[in-house]
Amino acid sequence: MQLYALRYRQYAQVRLSDEDLCAEAVEQALGYVADGWDAVLRCPQPMAVCWVLLRQVVSDRSCRAAGGDRLHRALPDPAADAAVLHYRLGLEPKTAAHLMGVEEGAVRAGLRAAARVLDRG
Repeated sequence: MQLYALRYRQYAQVRLSDEDLCAEAVEQALGYVADGWDAVLRCPQPMAVCWVLLRQVVSDRSCRAAGGDRLHRALPDPAADAAVLHYRLGLEPKTAAHLMGVEEGAVRAGLRAAARVLDRG
């Protein structure tokens, strides 16, 4: 999963806005993945497992640091994550879907939901 460490770090940076918290979060998430690597590989969507672990670690720190971000308070986590990856990091839906371990259609649906929240301002 080191291959995705840069993208994980970028996601964490957007959500946490603190370099130290970001580094700790990504290191912890990758540690969880490494510790359970055999189990992760047996899952039908290993990338999804890795993403959920990362999201949880980042969310835990986000709540402690600043009460969480607006998108993650207003939307289900997958939709909010899709918005962060697409709108903040500039990833195409297909790339975001791969990183999250979900179908591209799920990312596109999440982006539509996020657009409604963002339009409400």
